[in-house]
Amino acid sequence: MRHGAAIFCITLLLFTIPNSTAQESDNQSLDIEFDWSYDLGDVFVSTKPLIEKEMIFVRTSTSNPNSDSAGVFAFDLEGEMIWQSENSNSTYHDMSPLLFVKSGEGDCGSWGDMLVLGWSDGAVEALNPNTGETIWQQKTEKITWGITGSMLVDEDNLIVPTRNGIASFCLANGDDIFEYETGLGWRNGVSKLGDRYFLGDENGNLWSVSKAGVKESRDLAIGKIRHAPIAFGDKLLIHGQATYESNVVLVNTSDFSFELISKSGPSPGIPISIGQTVITTDLQNIGLFHCTQSCLELDKHPFISSGEVSLVQDNKIMLPKNTVEGGWGIFSIDNTSNIVNEGLFSTMNDWYGTAAPEFMKNEDSEILVLANDNGILEVYTKSNYQESEPEDKTKTDYFSQLLTLILMVFTAIVGIQYLRERYSSAFRFFMMVIFSIFLFSFSDIVSSWSEYIDDSSSQSIDQESLWQDDWPEEWLGTQVIIFEFDNQTMTYGGITGEKTALSLTLKAADENQISVEISDTVMGKYIESFNQQQGDGWVYFVDGSEAIVSAEFAEVSSDSIVHWRMV
Repeated sequence: MRHGAAIFCITLLLFTIPNSTAQESDNQSLDIEFDWSYDLGDVFVSTKPLIEKEMIFVRTSTSNPNSDSAGVFAFDLEGEMIWQSENSNSTYHDMSPLLFVKSGEGDCGSWGDMLVLGWSDGAVEALNPNTGETIWQQKTEKITWGITGSMLVDEDNLIVPTRNGIASFCLANGDDIFEYETGLGWRNGVSKLGDRYFLGDENGNLWSVSKAGVKESRDLAIGKIRHAPIAFGDKLLIHGQATYESNVVLVNTSDFSFELISKSGPSPGIPISIGQTVITTDLQNIGLFHCTQSCLELDKHPFISSGEVSLVQDNKIMLPKNTVEGGWGIFSIDNTSNIVNEGLFSTMNDWYGTAAPEFMKNEDSEILVLANDNGILEVYTKSNYQESEPEDKTKTDYFSQLLTLILMVFTAIVGIQYLRERYSSAFRFFMMVIFSIFLFSFSDIVSSWSEYIDDSSSQSIDQESLWQDDWPEEWLGTQVIIFEFDNQTMTYGGITGEKTALSLTLKAADENQISVEISDTVMGKYIESFNQQQGDGWVYFVDGSEAIVSAEFAEVSSDSIVHWRMV
């Protein structure tokens, strides 16, 4: 009997010892390794490369007659050049971003996948992305230079900011749809809001143009407008370039009145929006704003950049440092809406730069593509199949050690009482051990069960299948949440960084003044009501599948859609 008790104690002890070590996190700001590079010649790269169809596309610009010609290159992901096309008529400022157009059809015809370029000589060119062959080409006005801003796809039309106005072409064959004159522009991308197109010019005028040619404009007196305005509801955020500073304003499109949100440094770059978050940059700061029908400046951080901005690993912000030392700054946003500097990503080819990085992540790998005014294309990769390699460095988990000690003591007491034939007392201590194990393991059990249900569910649906046509395109790739009441449905998107359905819910509710009543049970936290509306309870769905565990333990991805429905 004593041998049996000893075996029992040892077996129980083995099952109760938790893991007392954990892998340390990587100290590098980006966990990614250099893969390959390519010398594009005596050229600049002024706008970010693209990754599409398992290919990398990059365009180049030239600065003087003795440089190599401006052009566009296509590579496979291993670094083999597939094709190259040059434009010897370049006027040295080819900075209109590459535009990849997926196949489609409309009133003016059908088209296959295309890579569309706006050139500094005024040409608009649609290329076959597989071969580089020209599908169609058109010409716009050149006054010293031609097209330098970002283009826009509007149904079956391509909308182009020309040197002195705006033009539209049929995607299927390049036929002219319209061309209207506004003001002289530089890097002035075009945006659409309602049935009107908006763009700025070098004199600080904001223009509104309809398809029928109805034009309105106003001098905002904020400096040159050198980016596509960013739409929020019926308003536009614009970062204007004055002589010694820059101005961030929110413009009401109904009457062109505007509100000054912030003043910042000179030479602003091209801002980006991530849902309701806006990132701006200039030669003094990177700025963080939260925008709905109004905008609030949340934070600024010193940094020198006047180009583009991208999101990379884990929603980190990455942008080129426009100095002779070069490199790419990496920033994140913490839970208090502050900008956190995570360091400078440096390479052997650092130099002045305005081109943002291109980043792609799939199940197999992550790819980061960099280029700057040195004319060197660099590709960094990371494989997602590295889980079997243990880290040498470990850290002590003191809580786990303390829990192990307590369970060892209780286990010893069980054995002693059992050997003394005090079976009733031994059983009571044994039940305390079992209950302690269950209590401390409960969250892990529920989380694992939730993951199992998610993996085995045949009803899981991707974001594209659940997407609603009336949702803003800015929400694509972000987290979206739906609150469905009896008499109304409220939807919010553009949320990033949340790990569970509950944290996503609470963040959306807090930002949109929705009251939440929560009950705390042994099975986790459960929602009792939203805005004091309880009904017969609330159920929720993650990516189309009904959840069966507490939202506290339901994990969500970076583009999950969580739907709350009142029963």
